[in-house]
Amino acid sequence: MARRVRNAVGRPKAGSLGADAEAVILAAALDLFAAKNFSSVRTADIARATGFNQALIFYYFQNKEELYRRAVLEAVEQAFQSFRTAREDVNDPAELITAWIDNHIHAWDAIAKLIKLSIDYAATAKRKTTIDRAIRTFYDQERKVLQAALDEGVARGLFGKIDTVGTATFISTYLDGVFVRAMVFPDFDPIAAIGNLKSNMPKMLRPPGRG
Repeated sequence: MARRVRNAVGRPKAGSLGADAEAVILAAALDLFAAKNFSSVRTADIARATGFNQALIFYYFQNKEELYRRAVLEAVEQAFQSFRTAREDVNDPAELITAWIDNHIHAWDAIAKLIKLSIDYAATAKRKTTIDRAIRTFYDQERKVLQAALDEGVARGLFGKIDTVGTATFISTYLDGVFVRAMVFPDFDPIAAIGNLKSNMPKMLRPPGRG
C-alpha cells in the first residue's frame, strides 16, 4: 500500500520530498490503474490516494499518459527485480527457465497488475507509441531470458533440437493465459497451472532417448 504523505502543495521544497514523493505517486497510480482502468482513473483520484495535490503530481509527471507509462515500467521493474534475485548463482539453463516460471508466483502481484494494465490499455481507442513500447519491455526481456537459456541448453546437448523461438513463445503465452484465466474465473488455481508447466518442461526439453 502506498505510504500517505500529507500537506504537499505544488513544487516541492529542495530536499523535502524528492524521489520519495515520486515513488509514492507512482505506487498509488499503479494500484489505481490496475484496480480500475486508464480512462476511469483521474489525477484527482491519485491525489486523494497519496494526500498530495494535483499540482505536485504534474510536477513529477507531465500528464496522465506519462504516469501510466511509468506505472507500466514500474510493474516491469518489480517483476524482474524478483527474478534477478532468484537467478543469482543459477548457471544451469533448465534451472534458469524454472526460476523464470517460479517468478510468476513470487512476483504474481506485479505481473498481474502489468497484464491488467496491458489488457485495459489495448482496449483504448487512442494508443500511444511510448506506452506500447513500455508494455513490450516486459515481453522483450522475457524473450531474451527464455531464448538465451533454451539456446544454451540446446548448444550444450542438455535439450533436444527444439525450436527455441517457438518454445520461448509457448512458455510466455502459457503464463499469460494463466493470469488472464485467473482474472476471469475466481475458482481457477493459477499456482497449480504454473506447477503443471514447470513439471512438464523437462519432458518437453530433454533430448530424444533420455529417460
